[in-house]
Amino acid sequence: MRRLALGLLAIGMLLSIAFYNGYPTIFSDTGGYLWSGAFFRAIPPFRAPGYAVFARVTSLELSAWFIVLVQGAIVVYVLFKACDYLVDGQDKFRHSFMVCAVLFLTLLTSLPWLVSLILPDVFAGLLFLSAFLLAFDGGLRTAERLVLAAILGLSAASHSSLLPIGLAFVATILVFSAVIRASSGLAPKKFIWAWLIVPVIAAGLATASLNLSMNLGFRLAPAKNDFLLAGLFGDGLAGDFLRENCPSQPLVACRYLSNLPKTENEFLFVHPMLKNIDQREIDAIVDGTLRAFPLKFLAISARNTMRQLISFRTGDEIATFGEQDWNTKVIMRVLPADFLAFRADKQMRGRLLPLVDAAARLDAVAFWISLAVCALFAWLGRYPQINKLFYAALMFSLINAAVCATVAGVFDRYQSRVAWLVPFCFAVYLGAWVSE
Repeated sequence: MRRLALGLLAIGMLLSIAFYNGYPTIFSDTGGYLWSGAFFRAIPPFRAPGYAVFARVTSLELSAWFIVLVQGAIVVYVLFKACDYLVDGQDKFRHSFMVCAVLFLTLLTSLPWLVSLILPDVFAGLLFLSAFLLAFDGGLRTAERLVLAAILGLSAASHSSLLPIGLAFVATILVFSAVIRASSGLAPKKFIWAWLIVPVIAAGLATASLNLSMNLGFRLAPAKNDFLLAGLFGDGLAGDFLRENCPSQPLVACRYLSNLPKTENEFLFVHPMLKNIDQREIDAIVDGTLRAFPLKFLAISARNTMRQLISFRTGDEIATFGEQDWNTKVIMRVLPADFLAFRADKQMRGRLLPLVDAAARLDAVAFWISLAVCALFAWLGRYPQINKLFYAALMFSLINAAVCATVAGVFDRYQSRVAWLVPFCFAVYLGAWVSE
């Protein structure tokens, strides 16, 4: 009962942004997920259907409050499991530390903004922690492993970028684990690969099956190269390719040579080009651009990866929110009981932005201080178990940044999805130090 009460308190803290706003926060993509989940119809640019189904099921087709409540419960469960594994001491201390850690994350990181948001961004950090625990926590019971494996699969299926990120991270963590055990003279853990790989594969099959049900074909990403081409236009490489090749290639995109898209968002949501070119031409432009400028692409990808790593900002989803009319229509149709609360909340009236700006500055300071302290603890080597979490978190952040910067286009908010992991490592280090 004590654990349950503290868990409910932790969920309440993580939903503080939604409570303050008067309603769960939304982003420009929110309406697309809600609409696809309610009517099972895909809206271009096509996104992974996993979160759309999650939103429909957890909302009970009644209210978005249930969506964020379930998100908060999943986050708290995974954080409890992580603290149980990483922080020694009596149960009373671990439970109290867990609540203190959640309070720290609520006040000084992006986590409450992600939990309160109707968007799959919160599942990026959950993918990391669930995979880490499945790989390294040998004390998990079978039921706990099944729950974490389900969370890992749900996370990988929730967003189009998280499936390749999940595959890359699982491969990395398996190698990481094997090296650690080999250096310690320990035998490899049996079936560890199954607990990590099977949920990610299941997520891929579920995603392809849902896309097939929406008449998009049995494929992981119906949009294929749309987001990559958006990034190539944003970096200027696709424009250079078209200017060099349009005289010799009969491409529809050549009609827009004097007015090419200049940013990722312009290509995906504003410019008429995407509506007038088919998938074969998109693939041809991407293939031709990469063949023409391989070294430039690698150099720009490396630059964009570094940009993703350092340009995170808490509340980017709120600060860059658009499509207010579209989201209003979706809420009216999909969750009509929520409409009055939705229209009256602070976000819709522009009164959430001052808090976003203040939180972004405060969280940035907390992140860099946390990173410095974590690096110091890791260098001292006193807590090898927590060091694994810290190193793995840095590796996951790098993979997240690289995939989002190269495959998904350069959207800075993607890196803010996992920025809270470093302050969480900081809190765990402090908890281990106090418990001594």
